[in-house]
Amino acid sequence: MAEKKETVSMEELNRELRGYIAQIEALRAEIAVINETITEYRTIIKTLNTLKELGKGKNILIPVGSIAAIEAKIENPDKVVLDIGAGLSAELKLEEALGQIATQIATLEALRRTLEQAIVEAYEKTEELLEKTRALGQEEGKKSKK
Repeated sequence: MAEKKETVSMEELNRELRGYIAQIEALRAEIAVINETITEYRTIIKTLNTLKELGKGKNILIPVGSIAAIEAKIENPDKVVLDIGAGLSAELKLEEALGQIATQIATLEALRRTLEQAIVEAYEKTEELLEKTRALGQEEGKKSKK
């Protein structure tokens, strides 16, 4: 009867371990998405600053697919139409748009740090569970030798 209880405990530990491992993988996937978004936002900032430096009246090429581009003229590099959420966009001055994008990057970086800390905590819990599993396994090994 006692043997069955130990087996259940080992099963419970293994189930909990799998749960933490799945949580770590999910957190890593979320961090990857956040990193991609931050990279995209930084590219947008760089592009907007470059367009401003080029200035009004300059011709540029706009990609319309992987193998084609069309020529366009910069009319007003100081105005940006920015997605503000819920399918809405607003026309903002360039500096306002850059500020909002920078704020979004800062928010994402804070979220990433929180997720990274959650990964650290999940790893710590995983290590604790592994130790418990090892101890239980050694206990079972000693009992089976008797």
